[in-house]
Amino acid sequence: MTINWRFSGVLLASMTMSLVACSGNSAKKEAVESAPVPAGVSAEARAECGNDPAYTIEGKTYQVLDSAAGYAERGTAAWYGAEYQGTETAGCEVFDMYGYSAAHRTLPLPSFAKVTNQQNGKNIIVRINDRGPFESGDLIQLSFAAANALGIKAKSGAPVEVAAIPPEQLPPELQAAPKPKAMPPLAKTAEPVDKSKPYYVIAGTWPDRNTSLDMFVRLTSVGLAKTEMATAQQEGREMYQVRVGPLYNQDQIDNVKDILQSNGLANFKVVAGK
Repeated sequence: MTINWRFSGVLLASMTMSLVACSGNSAKKEAVESAPVPAGVSAEARAECGNDPAYTIEGKTYQVLDSAAGYAERGTAAWYGAEYQGTETAGCEVFDMYGYSAAHRTLPLPSFAKVTNQQNGKNIIVRINDRGPFESGDLIQLSFAAANALGIKAKSGAPVEVAAIPPEQLPPELQAAPKPKAMPPLAKTAEPVDKSKPYYVIAGTWPDRNTSLDMFVRLTSVGLAKTEMATAQQEGREMYQVRVGPLYNQDQIDNVKDILQSNGLANFKVVAGK
């Protein structure tokens, strides 16, 4: 029997209420103090990786800025997490979902920016060390920890302001922080990502809506930003499925499987998408 699952982005954006513990009206009255970047906030030369004057992704060309000085823009934010934990960023660093970092299409790597959540006034300083997002129209893609600190619940579309900060204008205690150890450029031995062949890790299918919502919130709260929930009719009753994807290579699939297993979820399966 073929079941056609219907996915709702609006539902996903509204159901991640457990992702962030701090919210409420008090947060809207005043901005919180800028949170420190874990490491690497002193003045640095441009990275050897990710700073080509221009690059093309999926047929669209992006021009990398010569300098971050004076950059300020409003747009929306997405976030990414466990699917990419430990992978290499475009700036040849290791992605840490628990660090305050971010991806941006055109700012030099590395650079630093103050990101303000326009819905609650919270702000933090992030290290821009990656490129993206490319699968959405968001201005910036935050790490899981950065999104969590800003009170961002939805995995895409949160209104933010991004303003570059010159290293000399960072707080003194941050300027003295040690630089992170950058990864050397890696030889590209893997085959190019084929986005025409997506895969999904299905965490479960239930007849009860609340059970599926609990699983959806559970997975997003541990950093699985690509979690989706779908509904379908099966033998006359509505079923609810929670899955993670799309995923495009074995490393992404293995990362998701490891996260599920470490959270006591062993009854999952991997399926090919369309």
